[in-house]
Amino acid sequence: MAQAGAEVTVFQRYFRPETLTSNGVTYHFIADRWGARLRGWQMPRAMHRDVRTAINPQEPTVIHVNGLLFPLQIRHLRALLPRSCALVVQHHAEVPWPAASRRLQRWALAGADGFLFTNHDLAQPWLESGVIASPALIHAVMETSSPLAFEARATARVKSGLRGRPVILWTGNLKPNKDPLTILAGVERVLVAAPEARLYMAYRFGDILPQVEARIAQSELLSAAVILLGAIPHAEIAAYYNSADIFVQGSAREGSGIALLDALACGVVPVVTDIPSFQTITAGGQVGHLWPVGDVNGFTEALRTVIDRLDERQSRQIRRFFETHWHFSMLGRNALQVYEAVLNDRLGLTPSDGRRPTTDRLL
Repeated sequence: MAQAGAEVTVFQRYFRPETLTSNGVTYHFIADRWGARLRGWQMPRAMHRDVRTAINPQEPTVIHVNGLLFPLQIRHLRALLPRSCALVVQHHAEVPWPAASRRLQRWALAGADGFLFTNHDLAQPWLESGVIASPALIHAVMETSSPLAFEARATARVKSGLRGRPVILWTGNLKPNKDPLTILAGVERVLVAAPEARLYMAYRFGDILPQVEARIAQSELLSAAVILLGAIPHAEIAAYYNSADIFVQGSAREGSGIALLDALACGVVPVVTDIPSFQTITAGGQVGHLWPVGDVNGFTEALRTVIDRLDERQSRQIRRFFETHWHFSMLGRNALQVYEAVLNDRLGLTPSDGRRPTTDRLL
């Protein structure tokens, strides 16, 4: 957003106060009496006061709140803001509250001028539940991109030590939603015709690690071809992605797909589930292959097809696709257009009246 021309200030609750500036963005870390995990009824008044103090009512300003987890806090913040200040909320894979609480949730979020989702399909549960009142409030804005740089496979593999023909990479926590067992079942079938393939599985949280280990242990093919990496140090992540030929993920639900974006940034061919966020990121399967959630046969056929068609040119083609669609600079420009439209609506302006504001500030 800063590169797109906005003045950006970030406010974040933290255990001690601090202010710093990096790459043209000012960060305010604000301590309060609440603990590290804010509860739904606790108000971060100190942070909200600082946000209000930073606003000049004469400057076009948009407040961007990350996440729909704290509707009551959003309502409190909205009450402090000048009427000229727009407020948008970014979806991060949250789901509406249970039916008995939805009236409260809708009331708390009613002050928002817009809601940002990876795509419009992900907003449907919120519209159908009535928590978000109108489709006109929904805007398609990707929540983030990937900072990873592209590197030649041979160079990256010297750093990572990954080997295989092909190298298949999984980066996702071992949780039911990610469905690693379906991935293992499909890879096992593919190994019959591609015995030199290797699947590397990186993860931070191993909720179903015992089931994954048991599934691998009961198969000679998987035992020889699957490597459980566990957590990868952040500084080494790019080398692992750039070492891979194919990226796999079996998610049933995602708010966006940061790991998938990382794979595209490194030119890795994706073989991922056919869910709304992945449809958007891959442009409907324009790169890689999409397969139905939980469908071992669908995943197996998609993986086989990709292996059969692997080509050295694909990596750079996918990296170009990423730069065209999902690079930070592209997202910043797209988001700025949305913020300006939301601010126009808040101020009752239209482009034709000659008074269209420039979004000078983003908080």
